[in-house]
Amino acid sequence: MEEITTLGSSKRRILEELLEKPRVIYELSDKLSIRNNAVREHLTMLESMGYVESKFVKTKIGRPKKTYRISADGMKLFPKKYDLLLKILLDELTTEKGTIWVKDFLKRAGERIVKEDGSKSKDIKELLTFYNNLGCMATAVERDGNIVIKRNNCIYYSMALDTNNVFCGTFEDALIESMLPSYKVIKKDTVSKDKYDCEITLSKSES
Repeated sequence: MEEITTLGSSKRRILEELLEKPRVIYELSDKLSIRNNAVREHLTMLESMGYVESKFVKTKIGRPKKTYRISADGMKLFPKKYDLLLKILLDELTTEKGTIWVKDFLKRAGERIVKEDGSKSKDIKELLTFYNNLGCMATAVERDGNIVIKRNNCIYYSMALDTNNVFCGTFEDALIESMLPSYKVIKKDTVSKDKYDCEITLSKSES
């Protein structure tokens, strides 16, 4: 398996755009400011390598559009920190200690990682920096008066699927509560098969 850094800047940028959502050629051309033909050549190469998939999508008007999306192998190009090791550890701990113990352990781990990270300012920007230092490619937007944090590269993807999102639901909740005590999680859109991004919706806690 190659690494994302070995593909060249244009192919890397295309894959980063496809992490956010499937796109057609002209969208990628506009985003990257390169010609359609150049984008098409890069996509053809990436598809032949197994990092991109394509299909025709029906539209309300006109002919179906050929749409490109990142594949599971393409996702693997982006760094994941200790994903397999954590999965094995959780499996073993669950077998040895039980689910309740593991959930309590993950809660304490979420609280501790914030403490040891040394984060002083308790704000959204600090949380984004924390996530992006892990490789999550996180952004935040305001929606309906709430803050929605989107992570295009879930670093826990394989583990989240295999543990039915127990890791995210326990570790992440504790992490957010520790780092952002003035916010509360009100909604989660978690990863699933063939869906690599996730969203966490936060609201300001009532005083």
